[in-house]
Amino acid sequence: MVKNMNLKMFSAKKVILLVATMAALSVGSQRVNSQVIVVDSVIDCITATIAEGNADSLITFFNKRVELSLPNFAAISSSEQARMILRKFFMLNQPDSFAITSENQYPDGFFVVGTLNSGEHRYRVSFLTKQQFLQQSVYQLSIEE
Repeated sequence: MVKNMNLKMFSAKKVILLVATMAALSVGSQRVNSQVIVVDSVIDCITATIAEGNADSLITFFNKRVELSLPNFAAISSSEQARMILRKFFMLNQPDSFAITSENQYPDGFFVVGTLNSGEHRYRVSFLTKQQFLQQSVYQLSIEE
């Protein structure tokens, strides 16, 4: 019975992935590789959550352990620890805007650099993603003055 359930779940996952891929391809994108389309949307989502200062949404893109570097803090943290640290940072530094200044693609991920404006403060934000099981996860996030 368990084997049948696993087969049904696996088949459902394949169907959902196929439908999502076909939908992404049908939007008229100029890119042929559907994986790149998915990555672009993940990068867009990550940058949007940074611009909103939404730590809860941001950590959904994190790997289980993330290298986190902020002013006066640097450590390898669990995603839950990162949530608390980022909530405090965004509470004290409510973002006005965030813009990507540089984006580099590597075989297994992206390195993105941007500028976060918060009141009178301007921060350089960078994050590194790596692909793991068809999903881009943030392994490193740095916010510097």
